[in-house]
Amino acid sequence: MKKVLFITVSLLVFTLFFACNGTQKKEHSNENKGAQKIDVRPGAVEVYYFHGSIRCETCVAVDEHTHQYLSDMFPDKMKSGAIVFQSINIDNNERPDLIKKYQIYGQTLLFIKEDKVIDLTDKAFQYVTTNPEKWKRIVKETIQKLVS
Repeated sequence: MKKVLFITVSLLVFTLFFACNGTQKKEHSNENKGAQKIDVRPGAVEVYYFHGSIRCETCVAVDEHTHQYLSDMFPDKMKSGAIVFQSINIDNNERPDLIKKYQIYGQTLLFIKEDKVIDLTDKAFQYVTTNPEKWKRIVKETIQKLVS
């Protein structure tokens, strides 16, 4: 049983990885151009979505839905800087400090508070288009866990 589960999970991860590297890529014109370094206040939750210049629909959905969910569920914390979201293009070497610190080589979604780092990349790609309500719940629970 464990072997079947391992193979299933491996195939899912493999499929998600190649979904963003396949032939269905497109340029996303509304992304941040030249992401600036944001001054993050102490104790803030930082959410960074690292991506390339050419993006598939799922990559764009992870970016847009995650940002939208954060803005909708935590508007006061987003406005005050208690939660910060930034989309970072690694192909343009935006935020090389973060790329190096977290050893980013591809699409990655990190939720960070001080020294605690939660990588939700796999869950984001698994649920953002197939079960957006579940993805929204995961985002909310992750923020609540980091804030408390």
